[in-house]
Order: sequence, then C-alpha cells, then structure tokens
Amino acid sequence: MTINLSRSATYGYDQRCEIFGSGGLLTIGNEFANTSVLSDDHGIHQAKLKHSFPERFQQAFFSELDAFADVILLGKKWPIRADDCIAVQKVADAARKSCETDKVVYI
Repeated sequence: MTINLSRSATYGYDQRCEIFGSGGLLTIGNEFANTSVLSDDHGIHQAKLKHSFPERFQQAFFSELDAFADVILLGKKWPIRADDCIAVQKVADAARKSCETDKVVYI
C-alpha cells in the first residue's frame, strides 16, 4: 500500500483514495460543490471541490451521531467491530513510523 498525503493542492481539497488488493479495487472520489459538468470544445469543466471540512463531512458526522444515539437509546449493537478499530490503528501507526523514519513500513 502506498499513502500520499497533502493538504495544499492548488485546485482545492483533494481527498481521493484508492485501495487495491487481491480481491479487487476500492475507489473513493472527491465531492464537488454540485454535480454539473460542462463538456465542450475547450475541455471538461465542473464545479470546484467542496471547501470546508464540515461541508465535506456533514453527512458522515450526522450518521455517526445517529449510530451513537441508536446504541445508547435503543440498545442497538455498535456497528464497528473491535478488530476493525485495531486494523485502522495499525495503518495509522505504520504511516506515522514511515513518516518519522522516511522508510516503507509493511503491515
């Protein structure tokens, strides 16, 4: 896996993600201010990328709050498994170690 991060793209907040493995490919694209796309003889033009963090992740925040309320108020099971949290932490730890050592860290 290769992770490239930047918070300073000149054209907006670019947050694409591709995960490729033996079972297939997962692609997560950017969200734009609207879904309009103009294609003409000068090229393909579309709206700017969503700008602010709340604008980009508003629905995710609402979904997390809904899940939390369902667990507390309705006694539903938490939708995330412990091993999922551990796996994410391993990726974050490896990314930090790679940054600190300037070397590839295999998971």
